[in-house]
Amino acid sequence: MRHVIDYRDLDAFRRDCNIKSFTMKNSSGENRKTCDVVHTPIKHYRTCAVVGSGGILLNSSCGAEIDAHDFVIRSNLPPTIPFQKDVGRKTNFTAVNHARLLAVRRALKARNPAIRAAMLARLSSSPGMVFGYSLTLADNKRNRRYLQSVYMITKENKVPVITAFSHQSYMSSKGLWSKMGGRRWTLPSTGLNVFGLASTFCDRISMYGYFPFPDVHGRPIPYHYFDRVRPHSAHKMKGEFDMFQKLHRQGVLRHVVDKCDRS
Repeated sequence: MRHVIDYRDLDAFRRDCNIKSFTMKNSSGENRKTCDVVHTPIKHYRTCAVVGSGGILLNSSCGAEIDAHDFVIRSNLPPTIPFQKDVGRKTNFTAVNHARLLAVRRALKARNPAIRAAMLARLSSSPGMVFGYSLTLADNKRNRRYLQSVYMITKENKVPVITAFSHQSYMSSKGLWSKMGGRRWTLPSTGLNVFGLASTFCDRISMYGYFPFPDVHGRPIPYHYFDRVRPHSAHKMKGEFDMFQKLHRQGVLRHVVDKCDRS
């Protein structure tokens, strides 16, 4: 699986593989071989939950339903334990964007021991979790350095997390930039990137926390369930929502936008 590669294979990947084509450098033409010197911690799963950080999850009681999936994917290492009734606690994979990768690295290297301890605890809260960077590292020395710091510090502190990188950004690897919704996404959100990734190894995908509007009563919903930041205007959230709803109607995925426990 070229989309999630164990960080320990990064040197072999860069040395032996053609980064653009994901083939071995010593092969060509009809004898071209797929890059086979890398390994992935990802398997194939029957049910996956892709969990966003939208405020729609507050008071949703979706936690138990989310945790019942075979594989749970989140974006940018959000807090879960204080909100587990609504968002669940299980995290098998968290995909981080550039800003979050930088924030995690800064916390792990902070002079304040409390900040370091808090980040190590966050990373340790889901033993075996894959911590993956959602964009390519191929031509970005700075981000390779950032991810290396995360790998080294978690290893030194015996944190049970697997650091991973991608051959290309999740969406471009799958060729979904133009396929999804019949349009090209110039700056897809991390959530859209993660859905593109999940579609490569999940049979059935349920999506939670992706609802960028006021609720049915017209009340505003926080952008995130855990803070009060404003939406990033660069992302086309309404367009992404419309696409998820279209795929829901087509039976491609299950898009949950209501409470999970009506009792």
